[in-house]
Amino acid sequence: MYRSKLSLLLLLVAASAACIWAQSEAQIESDEVKRVGTHLTCQCGSCSENLNCMMSAGQCHFCKPARTQIYKMEQQGMSDGDIIKSFVVQYGDKIFRRDPNSYFWLIPYITLGLGGVAIIFILRRVMSHHPMKPAVAGGPPVDDDAELARYRDAVEKDISKLD
Repeated sequence: MYRSKLSLLLLLVAASAACIWAQSEAQIESDEVKRVGTHLTCQCGSCSENLNCMMSAGQCHFCKPARTQIYKMEQQGMSDGDIIKSFVVQYGDKIFRRDPNSYFWLIPYITLGLGGVAIIFILRRVMSHHPMKPAVAGGPPVDDDAELARYRDAVEKDISKLD
């Protein structure tokens, strides 16, 4: 009887110690862990997400232990860069996720600017031509251009030879 009570007491102490030192779900889902997790790729083979993926309701066989490892490293005082380097050493370069290009937001503004420049160029080109002269009823249009008159005379001469 004494021995079974002592065993039960030791079991309760061990269970409570495990609960005290174990990470809670909130700790491995903290912003600090997620910040590091965004730079690391899940290695489960079923997805291509970062370690913050919620595949299988957050019970991914790779992500949850990896987030726990990140939490422990943070508790040891390691910086984000050191944690990421540790994972790269352990799993290779394929685990590292680079940040997206930070200049991507400029593309719509550059496109809008180039379109505006193109419209201004086209409008200036159209507006710089001489305005059209209205047609005169009953005869050919009157034009003061000497070169055009010379061509018109040559056409009239060629037409008269056809008759």
